[in-house]
Amino acid sequence: MNVQSARDLSAGDFRSWGLPAWDFDLFHREELPNRIATGAGAEVAWDLLGAPPIAIALPDGRAFSYISRDGSVAIEPGVRDEAACVLEMPEEAWQAHVHEFRTVTGLILSQSVRFLRGDMDSWDIWAPALRRLYSGNPIYNPDAVLLDSKGDPLDLNRRFTLADDDAEMSDFLNTAGFIVVRGAMAHLRNQIADEVDRLRAEAREGNIYSWWVNNETTKERFPYRLLYVSELSKLIRSLMDENPIVKRLAALTRAPLAPVHDRLEGALCVLKPFKAGEELSPSIAGNLHWHADCGMGGCPVTCPAINIGIHVDAAGPESSQFWALAGSQRRSIHDHFKRGIDWRNAIALDTNPGDVTVHFTCMQHAGPPPTGDNGRRTLYLPFYAPATLRLFGRYQGFQQLLPGFGTGEIPSVTAVAKELI
Repeated sequence: MNVQSARDLSAGDFRSWGLPAWDFDLFHREELPNRIATGAGAEVAWDLLGAPPIAIALPDGRAFSYISRDGSVAIEPGVRDEAACVLEMPEEAWQAHVHEFRTVTGLILSQSVRFLRGDMDSWDIWAPALRRLYSGNPIYNPDAVLLDSKGDPLDLNRRFTLADDDAEMSDFLNTAGFIVVRGAMAHLRNQIADEVDRLRAEAREGNIYSWWVNNETTKERFPYRLLYVSELSKLIRSLMDENPIVKRLAALTRAPLAPVHDRLEGALCVLKPFKAGEELSPSIAGNLHWHADCGMGGCPVTCPAINIGIHVDAAGPESSQFWALAGSQRRSIHDHFKRGIDWRNAIALDTNPGDVTVHFTCMQHAGPPPTGDNGRRTLYLPFYAPATLRLFGRYQGFQQLLPGFGTGEIPSVTAVAKELI
């Protein structure tokens, strides 16, 4: 198969879902002040202490400033002189942001916003608060202590097996945002490994089924991500549609979910056949730092969503570990929080071949560069809210917002943002 897919910036648009387009002036003069007065302002005030104002402007000159004041937020027409950040975007892009169909990342990568003043750092001061004011997502508190069903601090290093109680596993997953199930796929590990290797050997650059990158150290070009693999493998499709263990793990979310074969990225294999110190270019996606899988938008439709990761190889201190920021699912989070990994709830998940992880796609997680000589192969099986299959057509997804979509040569959000100043 050699399916091509062009970049489509309208993929997953709020209008296609039938949501109303807010009038910019009416929203800021009536709707937003009402939300602020009925509790939203007080909820974000703790995160805005000392924050300078921010302003949002349309290309026609209309603008409103947001001011942190008296334990709440005030909205004023125009651009305040002391606003550290002034964002200009078309009204439709702003409407998509209000509906959470385009996040900060989605707006930047689709190049739908321009910095008239400030930069990503000054936007980041307000970004989680704006998301709360617009779509209701609470702000992530890095000092929060997660509690179990008994009210005790949750043991974030707890690991489970298939012999454990489903209710306990479900409580852990829904609180922490992730779970590790030891040996859940050990009996199929070799079959899955052989299938991943077959797909890797048959991958050809230039179609939608793989993204490629250069190893500048070894001068090798290789696929670092295989996409839509359940479309190419009967074994992987059967895991998603029929396997009782996979179904059991998906049910831990306590939400109806559908396997996603041909939307978004579909089932995918993450391949990291490289060592510590080896440099990859030009894409940033071969190694991913803190991010959310669904970080470009669409949460009102696609959430809840999970990825079930089958670990073909060990992922520990000598390879590229999976890191989870426990409790960050369904939360708005500052970008500057994501620049370190020494927080209270940042957990490194040591996994063995045949172990399975489940994580909510909106939980912040990372796959940083390896720290040793061991490679890593991981198969991820996606399950999303069923409405996702109506939001997107075949081979459509928010990934189409990425510059370099279809090539794997993905620039960083920071690099794209610098071009918008």
